Amino acid sequence: MRLEPGTRLDRFEIIEPVGEGAYAELYRARDGDSGDDVVLKCPNPNLLSDPGLFQRFQREGMIGRSLQHPGVQRSLEEHDTNTPYLVLEYIDGENFRKHLQSVDGGHVPVATAVDWGTQLASVLAYLHGLGVVHRDLKPENILITSDGQLKVLDFGSALLDGARRLTWRHLSESIGTPDYMSPEQIQGERGDHRSDIYAWGTMMYEFLTGRIPFPGDNWMAVMASHLTKNPEKIRSVNPSVSPELEAVVLKAMRRYPDHRYQDAAELLHDLEQLDSLHASDFDLSPEKPMGGMASADSEKKLWLLILLVVVLFITVVALIITLSVVL
Repeated sequence: MRLEPGTRLDRFEIIEPVGEGAYAELYRARDGDSGDDVVLKCPNPNLLSDPGLFQRFQREGMIGRSLQHPGVQRSLEEHDTNTPYLVLEYIDGENFRKHLQSVDGGHVPVATAVDWGTQLASVLAYLHGLGVVHRDLKPENILITSDGQLKVLDFGSALLDGARRLTWRHLSESIGTPDYMSPEQIQGERGDHRSDIYAWGTMMYEFLTGRIPFPGDNWMAVMASHLTKNPEKIRSVNPSVSPELEAVVLKAMRRYPDHRYQDAAELLHDLEQLDSLHASDFDLSPEKPMGGMASADSEKKLWLLILLVVVLFITVVALIITLSVVL
């Protein structure tokens, strides 16, 4: 049910919609008690009958309320009575994806990229220190304020160390966005803190080169590339990047989790000590395709797996639409 501007939800007056996704709709609203602007996150009502989704929603609220970091959108309240929704901090900023698209020449100055990367690494070090894994880090889930501060949003896919596995029959556990998804997530694993580090690396690659590391005509080709190809060297695209910064980014993007930075604190340390690093100390030799298979064989098996997932997804969507029409 879409909420129109001017309508009220409990003590909140809807100002305008600000986003919509598979899980939920987002609205800017005004708190009738405090007068402050907030964001209301309302789950898709057609999916609330799924226990797995509702538990994800509750987990997002629980994780959000435990986070207090200047680089993270705060979760203020959770309402789970007649109409469940989350009350989130309103941030006056621009979607980071839109901001990147407006950058002249594609890539940003190296100093800006390092600043952004350091901010995001600081957020990840904080989250991982609490046992929280974001699992869907990408420009679309970040805001940038007028003074250049980055704010990480959307913990709908986040995991908490020790939490039991939740399943949602409409989606698999391989949550993420193909351009930034780690190889282990593509293979159907839940992912861990090293998956966030991989996503950080792909964004840094984009900041420094103006393009994602594995472009493709469709998301299936992109996913196959993450499993089978090695990214082009950053300095071959942007020679102004130092060998040490390139080494840090490419280490974060290693295909196998054990070859990456093992925690965000280590990554943050290297970012802050770039002048004392030596690129020759990094092992950035080409990696074999995931699973040790020949590249062509790996791609073929991946395409078959993706085809099965697509067929299943289309079937489920058709069933949901049919049930919605009937009801």
